[in-house]
Amino acid sequence: MRFESLQKNEDFLTREFEKNKFTICLYYFASVCNEADIFKKLISTFYRTESAADYETYLKSFPNWSVRSSEAEAIEKMLDGHVIISIHEQMISVSMRNFMSRSVDVSTDENILQGPKDGLSENIETSLNLIRNRYKRKTLLVESHFVGNDSNIKLIVLFDETLAETTTLATLKEKLSQLQMTILQSAGQLQKNLIHNKFNLFPLFLTTERPDRVVKNLAEGKIVILLEGSSWGLIGPVTFFDFFKSMDDTVQMPIIGKFLLTLRYVALLITLILPALYISIISYSPDVLKVQFALLVAGSRMTVPFPSYIEIMFMLILTEFLIEASIRLPKTISPTATTVGGLILGQAATEAGLVANVMIIVISVVAISNFVVPVNAMHQAIRIIRYPLILLASFLGTIGVVVGLLALLAYLCSLRSLGKPYMKLL
Repeated sequence: MRFESLQKNEDFLTREFEKNKFTICLYYFASVCNEADIFKKLISTFYRTESAADYETYLKSFPNWSVRSSEAEAIEKMLDGHVIISIHEQMISVSMRNFMSRSVDVSTDENILQGPKDGLSENIETSLNLIRNRYKRKTLLVESHFVGNDSNIKLIVLFDETLAETTTLATLKEKLSQLQMTILQSAGQLQKNLIHNKFNLFPLFLTTERPDRVVKNLAEGKIVILLEGSSWGLIGPVTFFDFFKSMDDTVQMPIIGKFLLTLRYVALLITLILPALYISIISYSPDVLKVQFALLVAGSRMTVPFPSYIEIMFMLILTEFLIEASIRLPKTISPTATTVGGLILGQAATEAGLVANVMIIVISVVAISNFVVPVNAMHQAIRIIRYPLILLASFLGTIGVVVGLLALLAYLCSLRSLGKPYMKLL
């Protein structure tokens, strides 16, 4: 077996060695193997070994050795960082993998005031080490799976066998077995394919880069998925309310934690319904406001040539532009460009009479409230839900807002995360 199909790859190496009338041949990809380890553990040891039988016995002392019977199996192992050693007409596979990843770093996207600062790593062994050191129970089980038709990416499923429900675990394994993907590179991509419904707005798995959040959810009987090459893990099953919890809640005094959680739900209501309520009240029911406030709003809109729904849609879309710009621009100029841009646009639009002063306040409150939600995937869903509510308020007024909220509640109640109700309170 000479692996003729791989010879055109410049990083594929074939190295032959002979001693005492026995010969070995090494096949590997230099780009994914540690050549220093190959020289030290395989080549140097070969020259210190007296016979082929002794060397074969030495190879079988490696914890992850295996015998490959076909060329396809051997190629698959080599692409995963293994060295194939041809000896005595056998193809023995030994891992000499060189996985380039960050060291344990600070969690950057899930900030907390107190508690651990470290985050998961792209190296799945490093992430597992962080979790094992925090969750020291013999009941924590780790199962390996491989997904991706071409990439054959490794993922591991973690769960406490005494706490996780067998039906939930069976549901997840069935979903993993049905995955048909060419390439898999991130936890978010995995979540999208596990959900199957491309029109689903709300995340049915909780994504996290924090080992302490992983451990907390394992202790609650949930299942965690770690993907090789991604520093984010997936947690399921989850409920809608899990996305409003921060790890700070577990270290704060109970009253403070409850207060902060209440603030997040208030922020949710504000960012979700305030634009629609503004339209319904200004356009259909201004009599619900006090006379002084109604006159104030009417006075601020004297020069505005558009109805309220066009005014608010215009400002919301500009806000979306600023959010996207803050994400895509280089980090060195992003804060300055978006802050200055927002101030200039808001001031210019008000002075030109395109939008009312009250509208600027409404949009600012909505934008700030949206970012109070601690999990990014959830406030992205909320950003989208606002627009159907605005359309309903434009056509039906306050009744449209109520109908839209009832429809949203019914939709949330119909969702399932690994077979569990999404709106379950406990």
